[in-house]
Amino acid sequence: MEDKFNNAFILSGGGTRLMIYLGMYAALEELQMKPDVLIATCGGAFAATVITTFPDNQSRKEYLKSEEYYQFATKDRLTKEKKLSRIGLLSLQKLLSKKNAPLMEDVFHKYLADVSQDFSKDFPQLTATMFSQKTPTLFIGSQILFDPKLTGQKRKGEKLYQKVIFTDKETASKIDLNAITINSENYTNSAVSASIKIKTNLSMLVSARISVSDMFYVAPVYLEDTYFAGGAVDLIPIELAKHLAKTVIIEKKQSYSPVEEALVRAVLGYSGNQRLQEIENHASNFQIDTIHIKKDLVGHYIKKSIDWKNFEICFKYPKTYEDFKNDMDKQWDYGYQQTMKSIQKEK
Repeated sequence: MEDKFNNAFILSGGGTRLMIYLGMYAALEELQMKPDVLIATCGGAFAATVITTFPDNQSRKEYLKSEEYYQFATKDRLTKEKKLSRIGLLSLQKLLSKKNAPLMEDVFHKYLADVSQDFSKDFPQLTATMFSQKTPTLFIGSQILFDPKLTGQKRKGEKLYQKVIFTDKETASKIDLNAITINSENYTNSAVSASIKIKTNLSMLVSARISVSDMFYVAPVYLEDTYFAGGAVDLIPIELAKHLAKTVIIEKKQSYSPVEEALVRAVLGYSGNQRLQEIENHASNFQIDTIHIKKDLVGHYIKKSIDWKNFEICFKYPKTYEDFKNDMDKQWDYGYQQTMKSIQKEK
């Protein structure tokens, strides 16, 4: 493609990594590598919305330390699926099965966190933000191709999900869909269609809510007589980034856990860890190393654990608002420092 962007930054998911991405973005600016196109999936889509909404690093940081975001981030929203007899048993079943999406899974009703379908009430300061060529941004989501009434039935080789790119019309015009098809055997034999759609009629906040949908974690979004699911169909869209930009900056993430790998395989029909290897083979220009994030930020990160007394999943949140703000500062610093170290090492 002629007239490529200079620097593409992929913000590749993780609902509790938002402040980390803001620290990364600030470091890239300081290194004279400010991204001129953002590509985001799952939680990264929300971080990209914050980056686009606010004019500078300080105001972005202050927003994620605001009362508005604090109330959302620390709300207890776990559903009845938190019981180990539900999510635990489901995970065990998927771990034991090695089949690639043999069934049409019920992602419509089985989810761990009850998140609003409409983010506008949760985030009034972000509602007016639209995709704009001023800060070209693309979010990855997906469209569910089967009727909820068919859940539990055999897939029989059908494609169940289709990748959707949400952006503005000007940025959309730069994309050759044939040039960004994932051709690996891992993906072509999956439950994800090879064809890709582009949507340019939705706001960033609506698109971010679609992107954060996640199998068995956050429900899909029902919009325009269609169910839209999240960015897990392509968490690190390296083909899109290399198509659009001369330089690609990604996060070097830890491998999928056995349970995560099993759930991706059960719902989407491909191996997440094989996909990570494919991304490595594509050779991005720069990788920001966050492989040890859970150890490096222990105690300053919302932690998922098991409450054995009640036999259920639980989340550990900061005890006070001050603790929350302190944790957010530490996360921002982590993203900033890891970016500085990783990129200076590779330059």
